[in-house]
This record gives sequence, structure tokens and C-alpha cells, in this order.
Amino acid sequence: MNHNELTVILYFLKAGYSTRKLDKKLGFSSAKSKGWKSWEILKKYNLTNDDKGKLFIYTEQQSKKIIKEIPKLNNPGIIDILITANRPKNIEKYKDSFLLTDSEISLERILSGETRNIIRNFFLPQKRIIGKCQYKNCNQTKLDTCHYKNSRPEIFKLSANKFKKDLNGLYMFDLYKIFKDFLYSHSKNKSICFLCKEHHNELGKKEKESKSSFNLYIKNIEW
Repeated sequence: MNHNELTVILYFLKAGYSTRKLDKKLGFSSAKSKGWKSWEILKKYNLTNDDKGKLFIYTEQQSKKIIKEIPKLNNPGIIDILITANRPKNIEKYKDSFLLTDSEISLERILSGETRNIIRNFFLPQKRIIGKCQYKNCNQTKLDTCHYKNSRPEIFKLSANKFKKDLNGLYMFDLYKIFKDFLYSHSKNKSICFLCKEHHNELGKKEKESKSSFNLYIKNIEW
């Protein structure tokens, strides 16, 4: 597997890029050939469109390690086999960990620092891929990870609600399942964007002003 192949598969499996977006990102031109060049690479390693984004929750380092195993067991469905054999290391510390409290709100307050840190570290590779502020005509490269539809606390509380057990008025929360769902929730289309500090602050201001003001502002975010 050469560098271009590794890059295509990494962006496809972790960043969830389409073949069209991959070709554009890597400078391939579909006009010079039939179809998308990146698609030929994915077919070579028995990857299908259903596999897109399957390594989203994994770190860039672990994703690359898994991808390098694909040629050794080159057959359909290989990525599912490798995922089963390799649990995501970035949430491994939460395995078999539970927290007892009275609500999702309390849990989010207790783990607010954890959720902030894991999101900051998790999206560092994505920031490198995006490269510059996604606000139209802005070329700033120092980026914030901005929650677009729901805030980080809101997303975490929704995940927490799925994995709790009622114990006579208190709830036992399964931290591993919650953090896994929390990270995967960020794979939804337009759940986050990357903006410079100035445009991140403006986004927050527009959101507080009015819905129409917010909607007008986000039209200038390039996805």
C-alpha cells in the first residue's frame, strides 16, 4: 500500500469523505479518466460505500495501523473484522466504568472537562485535513472545533440518556457506551465545523440574535 492509497483510505474510513471529495482533495481529475480515481483504490482493497466513516471514532494513529492490516487479509468485509479485533484506544479507559448520579445533567457537569478534552484531541486530524477556516474567503489556519446543530453538552446528554439504568431514583451510567455514542454522534452531517476564533465568536453571536440572522450567517460556511 503506497502513500496515496493510505491517504485515500484514511480519509474515506475516518473522515467519511466521498470519492468525489477525495479526488478533489488529492488533486485527482475525473475528467482525465472514467469515474473517480479514488474509487479504484477503494475497490482494490474491497472497500464499499457502506464502509465510509467506519473508523470515525478511532484516532488517526490507530486508524492507520488498522488500514495497513487490510492488504494482509484482503477480502470483502475485512474492515468489520479489523474493527471487531481492535477496540478504539481513545475511549478504552472508560471500559467497565460506571457513574452513579441523579440525572444526565449532573453527569454532564461532572464530566464536562472530559468531554471538552476528548473532542479537542479527537478532531485534531480533521483540522489538519480541513486546513483553514471554513468561513467563505477566510484563510486563517488556527481553528476552533465548533458545534453546529447541537452543543457539546446537549449531544453528551442525549448519549447519556441511552445508556442509563434506574436504581431507585439514581441512575447508573455506562461511561464506555456513552462516550462511544457521543463521538459517533459527531459523524452526522454538519454536526461540527472548523472556524477561526473570530468567526467562531460571530457564529455564537448570530445564534443568540435570531434564527434568521444565524441562518444567513451559516450560508457562508463552506462544507
